[in-house]
Amino acid sequence: MVPILACLFTFVLFFFRVMQVQLCVQDALEDTGRTLSVYAAVKDSQEEKYAVLAKSMFIAKAREDDNIRKFVTGNVFGITFSESSFEGNDICLRVHYQMKFPVSLLGKKSFWLSQQTIYRKWTGWKDELGIQDGDRWVYIAEQGTVYHKTSGCTYLNLSIQSVEDVQIAEYRNESGERYHKCELCADKINKFERVYITNYGNKYHTDLNCSGIKRTIEMVRLSDVEGKGACSKCWKE
Repeated sequence: MVPILACLFTFVLFFFRVMQVQLCVQDALEDTGRTLSVYAAVKDSQEEKYAVLAKSMFIAKAREDDNIRKFVTGNVFGITFSESSFEGNDICLRVHYQMKFPVSLLGKKSFWLSQQTIYRKWTGWKDELGIQDGDRWVYIAEQGTVYHKTSGCTYLNLSIQSVEDVQIAEYRNESGERYHKCELCADKINKFERVYITNYGNKYHTDLNCSGIKRTIEMVRLSDVEGKGACSKCWKE
């Protein structure tokens, strides 16, 4: 009678160990799924890359658990992802693993468990007004003729330098163009006999406060931009 009660007590305790292992495995699966869903927004979606990443992310998370190390056959490396799927817009993580019985039961020393989680790849966003992320935010300058992908574009963040006006014909911008007189400030008197140029502009200015070099940047929806083209620099990067 005592051996039977001892075995029963052992299996009751083992049942809670099983629950602990399942919770840890599920937590690692959820963490891996969340990370991979965000990864889809910035990387290509080749299935073999997802499979390798999923395994490595899961192991890094699950290997910290003592219960997995003690009760799962092969530790974290015994947990297989062979039936996981990364096709389409879904990330389906399925794992199979064996847990060791505390004592042999009917000749069996272990049994199989399976768990899964499903996450949707981050492939787009739509707000309550129905605006999708394909209609992205862009940046425009007050007097600009193009729109920019990033506010950090060098065409928006100008590097202004002062040069002697008599030497302006010798200067070239980063694109190799000559500088021409700005129509906005051409008639202003320059008592210092110096003009102002930028690295990427093709105009020289007699007034440092000229709107041609003073940037007022606005963030707008691409669908709201009219009569402007894409910046030849930041839009291709």
